[in-house]
Amino acid sequence: MPSPIGHTIAGFCGFLLAPKGLIAKSQFNNTLLASIVLANLPDIDILPGLVLGNPAIFHRQGTHSITASILVGIFVSMLGRWNRASVKFIQLGVWATALYFSHIFLDLLVTDPSPPRGVQLLWPFSNAYFISPITIFNGFNYFDPEIGMLRSVLRLNNLMTALREIVLLMPIYGCIHYLLYLSTNEKVVKVMKRRR
Repeated sequence: MPSPIGHTIAGFCGFLLAPKGLIAKSQFNNTLLASIVLANLPDIDILPGLVLGNPAIFHRQGTHSITASILVGIFVSMLGRWNRASVKFIQLGVWATALYFSHIFLDLLVTDPSPPRGVQLLWPFSNAYFISPITIFNGFNYFDPEIGMLRSVLRLNNLMTALREIVLLMPIYGCIHYLLYLSTNEKVVKVMKRRR
């Protein structure tokens, strides 16, 4: 799976694409935090494994499924409706579902040498694991029992994995940011209209 850095960059991309009412000045920090949390949330399945001494024991199972993405989207939209959010609750749910699913999508693109390979994409309807035939990310190793979690995370290969994610994902963030700038900048919009 990608590192939390890769998933956080996906969260930044999702933040840029948030429904307009969420990026109002009063909601800016909350929306940014929610974007990062939603993009990393599927890895919550590591926590029970940490308690049991093996973070991977439940990892890439039910929380890494389309079903979980949809349930999180429904929950967030209901929360928005309950809080009388300034955006339509359906927009909020679709945004949250897409952000959560961005994590699963990135995990599908990871080289995974240890069986079972991939994620349980169709859980609870299938316990099969799925992985993309084309992988562009290296796996991030959270835990080696011989050296402990902190030393595992700080290994050179994990740092190189995180660097690769930055190199591959930051241009996507930059493109989204630039396209949004072009679409909202009044001067650019006027020039584009004149060219038609």
